[in-house]
Amino acid sequence: MSHTIVWRSIFIAFLTISLILLAGWAHAGKLSDQLIQAAEFGEIDKIKSLLDQGVPVNARDHDGWTALMKAAYEGHQRLVAELIARGADVDVQENAGWTTLMMAAQFGYSDIMNQLLKRGAQVNTQNNTGATAVMFAALNGHQSALQDLHAAGGDINIVDHRGRSALMFAAATGYDVLVQKLISLGAEVNTIDNDNNTALILAAKMGHEAVVSILLAHCADAQVADSNGKTASKWAVEKQYSKIFQLLVTAAPCD
Repeated sequence: MSHTIVWRSIFIAFLTISLILLAGWAHAGKLSDQLIQAAEFGEIDKIKSLLDQGVPVNARDHDGWTALMKAAYEGHQRLVAELIARGADVDVQENAGWTTLMMAAQFGYSDIMNQLLKRGAQVNTQNNTGATAVMFAALNGHQSALQDLHAAGGDINIVDHRGRSALMFAAATGYDVLVQKLISLGAEVNTIDNDNNTALILAAKMGHEAVVSILLAHCADAQVADSNGKTASKWAVEKQYSKIFQLLVTAAPCD
């Protein structure tokens, strides 16, 4: 047999093996996509079948999402429990740095959050913008979720890359009950962000009278001016929030 024929045979064999491997990888990829899609729609029986076939429980899609993330985002509590029992990584971060715990906190899914926390989910992980699960709970007004996160070691005074804390998010969105709760848990009232905003300035700017009242009662500094040179009272005048302005100019000084 000539050398040409030998090398041709070797090449054909190599090509055949490569095609078989590529076909296998493509098939595995399709099954992984099916797993993540099934998690989105809460198809627990399909999930079990795919996992039994050997599809990796921590497979990711092009955005870095796992089946556990999809299940938690959609609020599929039983499916979350199944995936965790099958070894799903509770601390993996998708491409933007979000964890499954952040996704659950965003919607106030306390049952799912507690499953993740019991599995050891890291409560103070920050995403690509520096936000934490505590911040997402505060931003969306989920008091029960916030309390659970704090009890699990959630730091309510962490700031994101803009310098904003959970209290500032709650104040800006007008969640007065949550603002009161955060302060009772030890939130720093006079944190200043990268634009020199405080929780008081943000609340006054957005017209949240009840929040302004609570913050002033807890010694919020009304003299701080933001990067535009405007104090909370100046924002109240500009926005024509007369009641907020009166609160600010008549507030008793704090010791």
